[in-house]
Amino acid sequence: MKTAYSFYWFAGILLATLLIVNTQFFKGNTSFLGVSYSDAYTINSDRAATVITTYVKPGQTIQKGDTLITLHSPALELEIEKLTKELLLMESEIEEKEELLASELALLESEKKQKEQEFSSEITVLSQRLKLQQRLSGVHLEDSSGIDSNTNELQLQIDALKDQLELSLQAIDIRIKDITQEHIFDVSQINARSELAAQELEWKLRTLGTLTRVSQNNGVVERVFVKPQEQIDAFTPLISVNPRNPTSVVGFLVGQKDRNKQLGDSVVVWSSEQRQLSTLGVITGFGSVVALPQILQNNSSITTFGLEVFVEIPENNPLPVGEKVIIE
Repeated sequence: MKTAYSFYWFAGILLATLLIVNTQFFKGNTSFLGVSYSDAYTINSDRAATVITTYVKPGQTIQKGDTLITLHSPALELEIEKLTKELLLMESEIEEKEELLASELALLESEKKQKEQEFSSEITVLSQRLKLQQRLSGVHLEDSSGIDSNTNELQLQIDALKDQLELSLQAIDIRIKDITQEHIFDVSQINARSELAAQELEWKLRTLGTLTRVSQNNGVVERVFVKPQEQIDAFTPLISVNPRNPTSVVGFLVGQKDRNKQLGDSVVVWSSEQRQLSTLGVITGFGSVVALPQILQNNSSITTFGLEVFVEIPENNPLPVGEKVIIE
């Protein structure tokens, strides 16, 4: 009887141990393997130019801000000089038009004063004659009943001169307005051309600055396609660079496990060789079932397949390129 109880106790302890081991060590694993990749990028020329100096060579490590290559474009410099002169000429043209307008307006204002003086002189003479006749006839200006025909004629002449003066001044004012509006239109046309030329000049100056190509990221020079003193066309490849850190990660789901992964899921990507190197990532897509890369194959004689999982990682990450990674 005692032996039977001992057996039951032993079986119970063994079963509990198996449950604990299963729970701790054989529960579903949410991690899967992948590979880090980097996409080489090529730096091209923006326009036809001459290669002056290349500062790097294949295999060289470069830092952000390092000068890679210097180009020279005589055609671009000629275009910049031409645009600069055009802007100066347009500025000078506007100044000349301003001076011309000022002269024409001054002339018209002088003409107005001359007209006013001429008509005022005639009106003054006629007014004096009218007053003299009225005194001789003993008729006051307010008393229209006693005004004779001569007096009435003088008044009509005075009124006619005043009307003529007003019409002459209005005609000059219309000419002033027309000249001013024509000037405003001409200057606006010049300003429009000047603004376009200034924008083109600014763009060409920026292009001139890009003739000295500077590294935008850390990396390793893969190839240098040109040599000093070489004449190149627009969009000619100059240098190709491999980023120092991976730009993407592709994971592989093997079998049916973990097929519940979804777009937008956040993951942690670890270096399988250096566990202290990690970065955060986001699942951005799924591919097809393909053969795993050679670095992930466990057996050279048996090919393992898995579902591609594309993971986006930050641009600045500590992971090495082309290494096996763990995604979880």
